[in-house]
Amino acid sequence: MSMELKNLTQTQARAANEGRSVAENRPAPGSDGGASRRDTAGGDQVTLTDTARRLSDLTQTVSDQPAVDRGRVDEIRRAIQEGRYEVNAERVADRLLQTEALL
Repeated sequence: MSMELKNLTQTQARAANEGRSVAENRPAPGSDGGASRRDTAGGDQVTLTDTARRLSDLTQTVSDQPAVDRGRVDEIRRAIQEGRYEVNAERVADRLLQTEALL
């Protein structure tokens, strides 16, 4: 049995694979590094590349990070309240131009 899974979160992927065996093997040297699927008599197997595992780990690490650096926000808030926060207009302009160049 073969099926194509797209746009699944890690939690959804785990739930979809309950009861199935998952084999994680490194690609052979000289291979294209792509993931492959094989059907076996004992059940479906999925082979993940080392790159796919690292990408999954990186995705999890990033999602575990807070969206806002509370310490930095508090530091800036105190500086504004104390009247010592200064805006560097050139730096702001440079960053806006960098952002615009990316678009």
